[in-house]
Amino acid sequence: MPEAPSFPSLSAEQAKARLFDLLIEVCGKKVRVEINHGDSACVLISKSELESLENALDILGNSPAVQRIANSIAALSHIAANGPLVCAESSVD
Repeated sequence: MPEAPSFPSLSAEQAKARLFDLLIEVCGKKVRVEINHGDSACVLISKSELESLENALDILGNSPAVQRIANSIAALSHIAANGPLVCAESSVD
């Protein structure tokens, strides 16, 4: 059973009446708003959030990029487990 959305849900009529306020809220506060009309629904999100989601999907869908990220994480983990992340201070005379 799907969970209830963790963002406000409005009817299309309510959204129409509050469109400008919703724009300010969605863009300024980075919230999402579900808009329902009968059996149909959509979610209003900011353009920047959409671009971030699309970038994440692009990275996750791009196997070489995911492999590079995994290799970088593995290398950092190896360094963290086997040695200091910063150079030891040298003694100053």
